[in-house]
Amino acid sequence: MNSIRMPITVAARKGISAVSAIADEQRVILTSHGREVAVVDSAARIDADMVRLREAALAVVDSAAELVAGRSATHSLAAVCDRLGIDADAVQARAAQHIADAR
Repeated sequence: MNSIRMPITVAARKGISAVSAIADEQRVILTSHGREVAVVDSAARIDADMVRLREAALAVVDSAAELVAGRSATHSLAAVCDRLGIDADAVQARAAQHIADAR
């Protein structure tokens, strides 16, 4: 997208009507001492940007959900303990003891 940089002092001299007419054609970036301080843009471009932003956000969320769903395999306690080299019977006995102590 093309944009034009314009010092605020120049924009003030041109007036809001002239600056908004320029903004119909291209985004106007207002500057103060070389720093970007504001943007004047057409309502149609802002609306289109918001639609694209919402669609992109939904695509990211959908993509993340698909990744998580693909990684969400369930494993049994025995399989996890075997993979970690831990005695599953000892884990179950300890869990039972914690439950008994909590009562």
